[in-house]
Amino acid sequence: MSKRKLVVGVGNVLMKDDGVGVRCVEYLRERGVGNDIKLLDGATLGFDILDEINGFEKVVIIDAVDLGKEPGHIVSFDAENLISQASGKKFSLHEVTLVDVMQVAKRIGYEFKNVRVVGVQPADVSWGDKLSGVLSEKLPDLAERVLKEINNQREG
Repeated sequence: MSKRKLVVGVGNVLMKDDGVGVRCVEYLRERGVGNDIKLLDGATLGFDILDEINGFEKVVIIDAVDLGKEPGHIVSFDAENLISQASGKKFSLHEVTLVDVMQVAKRIGYEFKNVRVVGVQPADVSWGDKLSGVLSEKLPDLAERVLKEINNQREG
């Protein structure tokens, strides 16, 4: 069976919780997912993410996001909502943000109707290759939320 769904974890694994997207993909890979789901370590892909998500029926992107909430808070939303964010607002923790990439892509004709974003509030983005205790504990919840999203079982 061909893989019709894609889960992409983005972030820098050398900056603790910023790497939560990549760590979540590793977690899912260790536990196994359906044959129709491709798991991708997107690290800090930037604009290259556009080539990766092209052609999939459903895409979920996992990232550390500054929500101004308590560490470990998980949200999910349509990528179209992310694109409408005010330019220049630091949402993702990367230099070229997910918002920046998607806004530019939208202007040149990319569509994101099939893309959902699952974000989690980081606790610590200092140097280090391990997640904070808070996000380590939240990893199973985050993975469950991602699987619900990729399988169209959205939180109410």
